[in-house]
Amino acid sequence: MSVENSQHVGTHSRGMTLALTSLGHFINDGTTYLVPVVADFLSLSYHASPLWVTAMLTLYYAASSITSMAVGRFADRSGKHGSLMAQGMLLMSLGLIGYYAAIKAVPNYLLLPLTLASSVVIGFGSSFYHPIGATMLSQSFGERNKGRALGINGAMGSLGRALYPSLYFAVAALLTKPGSIAFFGLVGMAVAACIYQNFREERRRASPRVRRSLSLRGALTRGIVVLTVISFIRSAAIQAVVSWIPIYFTYDKALGFSATLGVAITIMYAAGIVGQPSFGLFVERFDKRYVIAASFLGTSLALLGYLYTSGTISYLLLFAFGFSTFSGFPVFLSLATDYSPPQYSTFGNSLVWGLGITGGGTIGPIIPTLISRGNYARLPYAFEILAIVNLAVTAGLLLLPRSSQSAKQNAS
Repeated sequence: MSVENSQHVGTHSRGMTLALTSLGHFINDGTTYLVPVVADFLSLSYHASPLWVTAMLTLYYAASSITSMAVGRFADRSGKHGSLMAQGMLLMSLGLIGYYAAIKAVPNYLLLPLTLASSVVIGFGSSFYHPIGATMLSQSFGERNKGRALGINGAMGSLGRALYPSLYFAVAALLTKPGSIAFFGLVGMAVAACIYQNFREERRRASPRVRRSLSLRGALTRGIVVLTVISFIRSAAIQAVVSWIPIYFTYDKALGFSATLGVAITIMYAAGIVGQPSFGLFVERFDKRYVIAASFLGTSLALLGYLYTSGTISYLLLFAFGFSTFSGFPVFLSLATDYSPPQYSTFGNSLVWGLGITGGGTIGPIIPTLISRGNYARLPYAFEILAIVNLAVTAGLLLLPRSSQSAKQNAS
C-alpha cells in the first residue's frame, strides 16, 4: 500500500472518503457551471459583448489548465489531497464573491477587470478537484471498484451542475440575481471549511519528502500522452458548445433569461446524474476504449439531433447529449489511473484532466466566436461543425494502448 493510500484509508473509511469527495464534487461542478450563467446575465443586463464573454470563459479555463499540473505534482509530493481539495473550493467561492463585488460594489469602469480577475480565481480553484478526487477514490477503492466509486462521485458533480442553475434563479427570486451569486460563494466557503477540518489528521501525517527524488518522465507513458491529446481535442469541441449553450437557449431557442432557461440547463446536466454511474459500471465491465468511443458518438449524434428538433423530442435529445457528454470523470480518469504509475497518479490525472480536458476547454469558447463571427444567430451552425469534429476525433481512440485492467476484465 502506498504512502498516500495509507493516509486516506487509515484516516477515513471508504464511505467517508466517498462522501467527502462527493460533497466536494457537488460544490466544485456547481460553482463551475455558474460561470456561463453569470456571463449570460452580464450579456443581457450590462450588454456584455461576445468578446467580453469569450474573455471571461477563456481566462477561466486557461487558469485552470495552466495550474493543474503544478497542483497535481504538489499533491503527489505532499499527500495532502483532502486539504488541497478544500483550498481549491475556497478559491472558487472567493471568485463568486468577486463577481458580486464587480456587479454591486465597485464603479462601472472596474466591472470588466474585476469580472475577468474573478474568472481567473475560479479557474485556479477548479484545477484542484478532479485530479485530486480521482486519486483519493482510486487509492481508497482499488482497481476492482474504482470505476463504480468514480461514477457515484461523478454523479454528485452532475447533480451540482444540474441543480445550481435552477437554484440560482430560485435564490435570486428571494434575494437578487447578484445576491444569489454571493449566496453560493458563502455556501462554498462553508463546505470548504467543513472538508478542510475533516482532513486535519491527513495534514499531520503527510510528508512533503515522499516523491521529490523521482523523475516526472515516468508519468509520461504512451497511454497518458495519447489520452491527453484526444481529451484536448474532444474538450475543445464540446466545451465550446457547453460554454455557449445558455446563450444559445436564450437567443435561438427563445427561452430568455428566466426559470425556463434554468430548466433546460438542468435537464442537460441532470442526465449526468444517471450517466456518470452508468459509465462507471461500463468501465468496470468493458474495454474502456470502447466505452469512451460510445460516449463520443452519443454526444455528437444527440447534439445534431437536438439542433433540428423541437418539443418533447428535443428535450429527450438534450438529455441524451448530457448523458454522453458529462461522463468524463469515471471514463477518462479511470483509464488515466490505469496508464499512470501509482506514484504519479495525481500528476497523470492532472495531465489528462488539466492539460487535456481543461486545456481544450480553454480554446473551446473562442471557437464559436470565430465561426459565428460574433453573431449569436450563427451559433447553430457553429454547433454543427463542433459535433462533426467530435465525431472525427473518435478515430484517434484507435491509438490508445490496451490497459492491463482492460485485459484482466476481458479475461475474467
